[in-house]
Amino acid sequence: MKTVITKSGLAIMGVSLALMTGCASNARVDAVEATANSAQQTANAAMDAAKRAQQTADQALRGANDANAAISRLSETVGSK
Repeated sequence: MKTVITKSGLAIMGVSLALMTGCASNARVDAVEATANSAQQTANAAMDAAKRAQQTADQALRGANDANAAISRLSETVGSK
């Protein structure tokens, strides 16, 4: 009888240990997942900022090209007189 109780106790301890280890692993997985989600959000925000910067640069380039064209037209007008 004592052997059965000892074996039962060891089995219960083993199952408890397995459950505790699983919970600890789940906590680590959850922590890694939270870190990955945070990194993804940061990357998304950086990508959005880069897109806005590209749009601003494109607008500035169009403005510079328009100004250059206007100066060229003015130069041709002045040069022809």
